[in-house]
Amino acid sequence: MKIKRVDAILLRTPQLAAMAQFYCGLGLPLTEEDHGPEPVHWGCFLAGLHFAIHPAPVGGPRPSASTEISFEVEDVDAAIEELRAAGVEVVEEAHDRPFGRLAAVADPDGNRVYLHRYPSD
Repeated sequence: MKIKRVDAILLRTPQLAAMAQFYCGLGLPLTEEDHGPEPVHWGCFLAGLHFAIHPAPVGGPRPSASTEISFEVEDVDAAIEELRAAGVEVVEEAHDRPFGRLAAVADPDGNRVYLHRYPSD
């Protein structure tokens, strides 16, 4: 088997509205999606990748906050300050790494969300 590409990132949460609001606040163009028998959820496409937030199954396990997601942004420092002003928890301040500039915030489920910028050529 050869994997061609990452096709989707799917998050399951008991806090559907809070998670959708958080990721919309990051700039993801989430819209409600309804595929018939599945519960309504939020999703969008980014550069061919499907990003979706689904409700956690009733009685199912709670999220473990072990998911980490990284988004490339134009300006890491400006993004962190904007999120901090909106009351988002910053868990890793902006700093330089060998691959570029990086910072992290926590989403409502406690997942680490990285914001990064690769160095310009």
